[in-house]
Order: sequence, then structure tokens, then C-alpha cells
Amino acid sequence: MDPEQVNQPDQLLPQEDTEVKFNYKYKYYTLPAVRYVNLLKLFLILDGISVLVLWLVGGNSVYFEYSITHFHWTESVFDTVLVTVTKVVILFAIYSLLEDVSMKLVDEPFNSTLQGHKRWLHAFCILFSILCLAHASTKGGFVLYRYLHDSDYSGMHITYYVALITSATFCFLETLMSLLSFTFMQRLKVFRVLHRLDEHYRELDENGKPIKKKVDLKRMLSLAKPEAGLITVATLCLLVSSGTTMIAPLFFGKVVDAALISMEKLNLTILILGLIYGVGSIFSFLRAWFFTLSGQRLVARLRKDLFNSVIKQEVAFFDVNRTGELTNRLSSDTQVIQNAITVNMSMLSRNILQIIGSLVIMFVLDPALTGVLLSVVPIVSLGAVQYGYMVKNLRQKFQDRLADASTTAEEALSSIRTVRMFTSEKKTSQHYGSDIDKSYQVGKKLALVQGGFDGVIGIIAYGAIVLVLWYGGKLVNEKQLSPGILTSFLLYTLQVAMSFAMLSSLYGDFMQAVGASIRIFDLMDRKPEIPIEGGSQIVDMEGSVEFQDVFFTYPSRPDTQVLKGVSFKVEPGQVVALVGPSGGGKSTIVNMIERFYDPESGWIRLGGNDLTTLDPQWFRQQISMVSQEPTLFACSIKDNISYGKDCTLEEVVEAAKQANAHNFIMGFEEQYDTLVGERGVRLSGGQKQRVAIARALIMNPSILLLDEATSALDAESEHLVQEAIDHAMKGRTVIVIAHRLSTVRNANVVAVVDKGKIVEQGTHEELLAQDGVYKRLVLRQLMAGATNGLDFNINNDKDDSNGHLLD
Repeated sequence: MDPEQVNQPDQLLPQEDTEVKFNYKYKYYTLPAVRYVNLLKLFLILDGISVLVLWLVGGNSVYFEYSITHFHWTESVFDTVLVTVTKVVILFAIYSLLEDVSMKLVDEPFNSTLQGHKRWLHAFCILFSILCLAHASTKGGFVLYRYLHDSDYSGMHITYYVALITSATFCFLETLMSLLSFTFMQRLKVFRVLHRLDEHYRELDENGKPIKKKVDLKRMLSLAKPEAGLITVATLCLLVSSGTTMIAPLFFGKVVDAALISMEKLNLTILILGLIYGVGSIFSFLRAWFFTLSGQRLVARLRKDLFNSVIKQEVAFFDVNRTGELTNRLSSDTQVIQNAITVNMSMLSRNILQIIGSLVIMFVLDPALTGVLLSVVPIVSLGAVQYGYMVKNLRQKFQDRLADASTTAEEALSSIRTVRMFTSEKKTSQHYGSDIDKSYQVGKKLALVQGGFDGVIGIIAYGAIVLVLWYGGKLVNEKQLSPGILTSFLLYTLQVAMSFAMLSSLYGDFMQAVGASIRIFDLMDRKPEIPIEGGSQIVDMEGSVEFQDVFFTYPSRPDTQVLKGVSFKVEPGQVVALVGPSGGGKSTIVNMIERFYDPESGWIRLGGNDLTTLDPQWFRQQISMVSQEPTLFACSIKDNISYGKDCTLEEVVEAAKQANAHNFIMGFEEQYDTLVGERGVRLSGGQKQRVAIARALIMNPSILLLDEATSALDAESEHLVQEAIDHAMKGRTVIVIAHRLSTVRNANVVAVVDKGKIVEQGTHEELLAQDGVYKRLVLRQLMAGATNGLDFNINNDKDDSNGHLLD
């Protein structure tokens, strides 16, 4: 059941609960929908509706008017109706107020003012209910006495007697419930529902995990709020165009009748019909234009908002969500929503207006024929609801399978060289075909449901048309209906049938859109675990880095702890080399300095400040990283170098010179405007590395993170890149994941990372003297150096033709 909110979220209370095993920031309370006050309100509504309906349907119009204008205590229930309506309005408001006061008393049990208000409200409810019961009982007693003992008593219409009995019964039950209000108001503390919120105001479940917001048609339609003005204008045009559509069939019938009278009458009727169609066409054009335009604006804004939400997510989010699936949300799902909210909404409104307008005109033309047609409406309505539910679920599954196929295609096409290298074209095609087959299987079910529903609706609708045609023909044959009216009626019948058929299709489209919007709202509602902005900034960034007892596990691999109590400190200006076997946690340490992830326990300090308190936008401007395989974007060399900073061409050129990249760039025909291709495929490995180094240097970082950028290069490229790196390291704090002995020997501190721990720490000479893990790694590389190079990874396959051991 959906809770009904009592304490508003903007009146949040801080965390106080000690029994809860997870942390939350705020809390508020609501009451369940099924509770005492709501049940009493339901009784009041039923009371009012029952008495009103029984009063309105009692007798003919003359009798109804007479019972009001010549009111008599025992011959009319007009006073009972007035008392009932007054009772419903007053008690409805009083019970709501009583509940609010009782809820406040739960948190302020010793507030004497609230206690006084509660007592007075209780007393009023009970007294007012007793007075209403007394009125109904007294009136009923008088009516019964006259009915039994007064021979001159004319009596009342049967429904008035029922109304009087109904009113007395409800009054009795409401009086009992008012007496029970003391007990139920005392138990609100037990019934109320606690809602816990985190710092992002997301509601948490019993396990401390965020609860997804409910996604329905109403929330999906709220996406179009910014286009409300444009949609309003389009709706006005819709009203005019729909009005002309509703009037036109009436004039078709007039044309038939006019043709039986005279040509003058026929010509005039045809002229009016032509004007109606002309006006309708103009406003139909405006309606379609404005609705489509609002749809284009909506989908453009939605895609931007969705992308902004996705791009802000923490890195761990992208570890578990595939790129192809996310891009499918941006393209396919947003398009489905665009059509549903704007164009389909236009069609929905138009068809609803046509149905309502056509039925009204049909009722005026012939109520009996209209009744025959309306007999199929309940069947169609019930079928449409069930159909929409099935389509919603199937469409959501279909979109999910389609997203899987898109992901497979995106991965294969973006890695086409690897696919070609291992001759895996057939294998990749089979994977993609398998994903498409899964979507096809869901699509088959969707097609069956859609076709079956259309077929059933068609049988019902055309059956109703045939029935109307037969009955109308019978009336014409009996001279009770003119041919023109029958013609108009048949056209209206066809119009209603087509509108119902369109509505059934649109309903399915809306349910499809709701299914698509669930995934979109999941992304838009999600708050990143690690924000991209917000926090303090240090005036003088000294460049120190400190890890203290850091434990960490990747969210995508929760069963494998990567860091196990890592502690070390890097002083400003120091060069620290991280060495050790592959998989030990070296890259994870570097990633955590960039705050791609937060530690499970322990803390990381940057410049003496807790990393979680610093503004990520700011401190990432103080850090640059160059990896083994740098990622370049499919734009120009200039745009790649200036990717992290708005700068002039002169600054780009200076950074390129420092990175030994200027000479090869000037050798290109378009120089700095040369396009590098997707992921930099048009550049060699050494060229990509030097562009990446220039991109890092232009930021003028205080801290430089290096994942030995020369290990995958040939001798000449390695020499040029190493010169650039040596220049970049001057005057900066440097943390390098080292695979080369020369880098390690020149480092101020060498930290050996093995199985998630720093097992040794010191200078190159100090670690060699310890006869530990570091020495074994060096000896292993010495033995393999002649053929495999001096790499500090156990699984080494790098070339070391320059012989860094001799440095």
C-alpha cells in the first residue's frame, strides 16, 4: 500500500534511532492509507453519495421540485439531504484536524495546548454525530407514526424512505466510530510508518539501501512540464480541430436530407461542410506542429538531463553498467517517451474528445441507438486495462533485451581490430544474433498480445456497428427515423469505433513508455555515491599524499578484498615507486588517489586534508595521470591536449614541446588540427603517449600519477617519452607504478605491494639489503633480462632493449 504522508519531508528530523543498524541522515513519519480516519471518511462519503442519489432519483421532476418548494417534515427528505451534506463536509475536516493534532502529540506528549485541542475536537465529533443521529431517528419516528396511524398520510416515494433509513443507519455507525476515536488516536504511534532518508534525501529500506521511486503514467507526464505553454496552445488547436471533426458527420446527414428537399438547400449544406473541413484542416496543422515541436524540445532536454545524470555517477557505477545499455537509454527509451508524452497525448486527447462529443450528439439524435452502442464500452474498458498491463511488462523486457544487443554491438565495433586479429567475426555475429533472438522472442509475445487485443476489439466494435445498423434500419423502416439522421448516426458510430480502436493502441503505447521510463527514472533519480563537486579547497596545495589503514573492495567484485590495511605517506616533491606482482593493488591505490572509489575503512589525505572533504572538481585539477594505454578522444590533437583546461594555442604548443610531441605534430599536414581518430588509432603508441603527457602537463599539476608509460614502446619512442616524463616529474610529487629498474632506482621511496598490502618500504638499496620480496623480484628480472626485459610484474612480457639495469 502507498503511505499517505503526514509529516512533510521538508520538516525532517535528525537521526535518533539507536536500534537501526545502518546510518541515515533524516527521518519523517507517514500513516498507512488503510486506517481509522480514512475508513471513517469513506463512511461519510458513502453516506453523502447514497442519500443524494436516492433523493435525486425519487419520482419525476415535478414531484422532486414539489418536495423542495412545499417542504413538509414527514413528506420530504430535503432536510435529511442538507443535514447529511453538512455533516459530511464538517466531520471530514474535523477528523483530519483531529488526526493531525494527535500525530503532533505523539512527538510532544506533554503539550497542554495540543491536549486541549484534541479533547475539544473529540467532544465536537461525538456531539455532532449524536445530533445527526437524533435528527434522523426523530424524523424516522414521525414518518413511521404517520404511516401507521394517519389514514390521510399521502406518503413519500419509495426511494425517500430508503434514503431516510440509509441516513439513520450511517449516523448510528458514525456515532459508534466517533466513540472509538479515542482508542485509535492513541494508537497512531503504533500505526505510523517511519521513513529514513540519506544525505541525498533518498528513502532507505530496512537494509539501508535506497528505495526506487514509483514510476507511473503521472510521473512520466510530469516530464513535459517545461513545455506546458506550448502544449496548452496545441491543446486549444486540438479542441477546434476535434470540434470540426465531431460536427462534420451531422452535416453528412443534413446533406442526405437536403438532397431530398432542394438543390439550394443541398448547395448551402455542402458549402458549410466545406468550411468546417477547411477550418479543421488549418487547426489540425497547428495542432500537429505544436505537439511535435514540444516533443522535440522535450526529448532534447530529457537526453541532456539523462546524460548529465549518467556522467556524474561514480566510477563504480560504470564497472557494473555496460556502455551500450546506457547509450540505448539515451537513444531508444527517450524516443519512446517523446512519442508518448506529446504526439500520442495529442492523439489520445483528440480521440477522447471525439468519443465524448460523438456520444453526446448521438444521444441527442437517438437515445435508444446510443444505448445499444454504449453496451460494449465496459467490455472494451476492462480488456484495455489488462492489455495495458501485459504490454507494459513485455515492452520493458523487450527494451532490456534490445539494450543487451546494443551493448554487444557497441563493444564489438569499438574493438574491431581485436575482433579482426582473432578472426572472431562469426563468433561476434553469433553473440549479437543470440541477443537479437532473445528480443525477438519477447517481440513475438508482444505481437501476439497486440494482435489478439486488436482482433477482439474489432469483433466487439464491428458487432456493435452491425447491431446499430440493424436497429437503425428497423426504425427507418417504421418511419421513426429519417435517412439523414441514420446516416449521421452511422458515421458517428464509425467515428466512435475508430476512436476506441485508436485508444486501445495508444494505451498500449503509453504502457510501453511507462516501461521505458522506469529505466530512465532509475538513472535520473540515482545520486552518485561519490559527488563530482562540492567541498573545501586548499589555498596552498603542498602535494603530500597519505594512506592510513585503507581497506577496499571493488563493488563489482564484493567477494575479493583488494586493499588490506594499506598505509604509507608521500612527502611533497618525493618520487614514490609502487612495485610488486600483478593484481597486488598498485593500480587501485592510484585510482583511490583520484577518488574514483572511496575506502571501506581508513582514510586518505591530500595536502593534509581528508580526501572526502575536498572539492573533487578542484583537487582533480591538481592531479594528472598518464597510464600505459592512454585514451584519446576522436577529435584534434589540440582538443585532446586542452581537454582538461581552457587554454590558448600557445599554451598547447608549450605543453607539446615539454612532452617531446611538438616535432611530430608539426610533421602532419594539419598540424595541431589533425584528427587522431577513435581512441587515437591514427597515431603510433609513442605519439599517443606524448600527447597524453602534454595533456597532463598543461594542467600544471602538483601531483603526477604515472603507470610506467614506456613499457609498451619501441626503443626510440621509449627514449622520447622517457625524456618527456623526466621533465614532467621535476618539482612535483610523483607516484609511479614502476615496471622499469631505472625508475625504481631513482625513486625516493619504493613501496612493494603484494596481495593488497605494502609488505616492504624503503629505498632501492635498503630493500635489496633486506633479502625480501623486492630482492626476489629484481633477481627474477635479472635472470629474464636478456630476453624479456626488466619488468617488475611476475607475468612479464615487456622488452627492455635499453638495459636500464646499467643506469
